[in-house]
Amino acid sequence: MKNIESLQKFIQHINPMEVIDVDKITSTFRPIVIKKGDFLLKENDISDDYLYLESGVMRTFVYDLEGDEITTDIFTQNSIVFEITSFFNRVRSEANIQAVTDCFGYRISYQELNTLFHDKPAFRDFGRAILVKEFIASKRRNYAMINQTAERRYKNLVGQRPEIIKHTPLKYVASYLGITDSTLSRIRKNIGN
Repeated sequence: MKNIESLQKFIQHINPMEVIDVDKITSTFRPIVIKKGDFLLKENDISDDYLYLESGVMRTFVYDLEGDEITTDIFTQNSIVFEITSFFNRVRSEANIQAVTDCFGYRISYQELNTLFHDKPAFRDFGRAILVKEFIASKRRNYAMINQTAERRYKNLVGQRPEIIKHTPLKYVASYLGITDSTLSRIRKNIGN
């Protein structure tokens, strides 16, 4: 079993707080192993997992009108993974969250998260910081889909998150970048990857 210290360091990095508070918060999280191909969340279920991903790669995907999988997000180590709309609004999810590789992390439930938010104001600040970080990343990605070429989006991904390229099948990377597999292959060939 892995060590909870990675979660403690992650929390302290996002929002420094008293060690006693971090210990109390992390004692609520439980370890979870998710095997490659398994789901943390399936479409039409209500999200109840707030997951700190210590190791591995996960993706969020939805089905388009033709029934094809469209990868909407990719998570790597030291990420918080959950489906925000379903989790906070307690509604059925439109998305799936699946392990791309074997994954290990720590999870808490919706109820446990809300209890911590109520009992530990510093953790509420942590949660707010995570939401702001994810909102900004989402906006940047949306803008990039509009005002950057596919090649620029790929180069940015390689430069900023190389672990995705290293551990994620290219069909998921292409979908995440909003391009076809063949376009991604051409881009990789042109830039020598």
